[in-house]
Amino acid sequence: MDAHFSGRLGTMPDASPLSLALDAIRASGRSLVNLSDSNPSKHGLVPPGVLDALSDVRSLSYEPDPRGLIRARDALAARLLCNPERLFLSASSSEAYAWAFKLCCDPGDCVLVPRPGYPLFDWLAGLEAVRCVPYSLYYTHPYGWRIDMDELTALAAKHRPKALVVINPNNPTGSYLAQDEYHAIPQLCASFGMSLVSDEVFLPYWLDAGGPGQSMGNQDSCLTLTLDGLSKRMCLPQLKLGWTRLSGPDDLVAEAARRLELIADTYLSVGAPVMNALPTLLATADSFTDGVRRRLAQNLQTLHRLVGGPDSAFRVLRCDGGWTALLQCPHIMSDEELVLAIAKHAGVSVQPGYFFDMDRDGFVAVSLILEPTAFAQAASAMVDALKQMLQAV
Repeated sequence: MDAHFSGRLGTMPDASPLSLALDAIRASGRSLVNLSDSNPSKHGLVPPGVLDALSDVRSLSYEPDPRGLIRARDALAARLLCNPERLFLSASSSEAYAWAFKLCCDPGDCVLVPRPGYPLFDWLAGLEAVRCVPYSLYYTHPYGWRIDMDELTALAAKHRPKALVVINPNNPTGSYLAQDEYHAIPQLCASFGMSLVSDEVFLPYWLDAGGPGQSMGNQDSCLTLTLDGLSKRMCLPQLKLGWTRLSGPDDLVAEAARRLELIADTYLSVGAPVMNALPTLLATADSFTDGVRRRLAQNLQTLHRLVGGPDSAFRVLRCDGGWTALLQCPHIMSDEELVLAIAKHAGVSVQPGYFFDMDRDGFVAVSLILEPTAFAQAASAMVDALKQMLQAV
C-alpha cells in the first residue's frame, strides 16, 4: 500500500474481465439492453409535482438543523407515527450507513451483514475502518429465504460485533424478515449488546409476500436505526434525501440522538430544497408507490410465464418484495460465462449471481423496474438464449 494513502479501501480493484468483455461488445457497435438497470429515472418512474415542490421560496434561506428541517421531519413523523426528534435526515441511505457505523463502531470493529447481499457494504464499512462479517440466508423452494439464526448467534458470540445489519426486504433475494425473525433478531441484539441497523428502502414494494413487510422501527428491545429515503420510496435518487429513525430503549435512544446530532452537524449535507419539498412529495407517496409496485408485479409475472412451469429447467426464485428477481439456471457454465453468453446471444446485459455472493454458480439477477414492454422483450430474448444454450450442451 502506498504510504500516501489510507488503507481503508484496501487494494483498489481493476476492471473485471466480465465488464471488459461487455465493454468490448458495446465497442463493436452492438447495443445491449440493460436488464439489471436499477435507475428509476431511466424508466419513466417520476412522481408528479417534483419541480413545483422544489420551488419553495424558503429554500433561499439557510436554516441549519443537524437533524434536518423540522417541517420536513414533522411530515415524515406523521407518516411513521413517531417523534420527529427521533428522525435524522441525510443525503442518502448510504450516508446514513456511514453515520450508523461512525455512531456504533470504533476502527477495527465488525458488523454482521447478510449474504447474499448487496456488495456496497464492504465499501461503506471499509471507509469507516470497520469490518463486515457475513451471515447466511438459505433458500428452500418455493417457500423462500430464511436467516440461519443458529449461525447468526454463533457469529455474534464469536466476533462480538457492534451492529447487525438487516435488509427488509433483502436485495437481491427479495426476502422480508419472517415473523419469528422479526421478534428474535432484536432480542439477539439486546443480549449481545449490538445495535440493529434495518435498511427498509424497499419495504412497501411487496410482491410474492402478498402484503408489505413489518418495519423494525416499531420495536424497543435494542437500539435500532431504521434507514429509508426518497431514492427507492419515490424513485428519486437524484434528489438525495435519506432518513434514519431511532428507536429502542429510551436511554439508548437519547444518547444515540445526542451523538448522531454531532455527527450530522459536522456535515450538514442535506440541501434545503429537497427538505422543503418533502411534505409535498410525501402527500403522493402511497399512490405513486402502488403504481410502481404494480409494474414490478407485472414484470415478475412476465418472467414466470417466460420461464415456464414446475417442469422447466429454469426457475424464478420466490421474490417477496423489492426491485430484483433471481433466475436460477442449470449449472452448464460459470456465472461469468453465462452472463457473457446472454449478452452475445440475446443482446441483454444482466448481473451474475456472484456479484451478490450467491453460494454457487447458476444465478442471474434482473431488475423489475423496466417499462413492461421493454422488460418483456429483453426477458424473452434472455430466456430464449438460455434455452438454446441448454439444448446445445
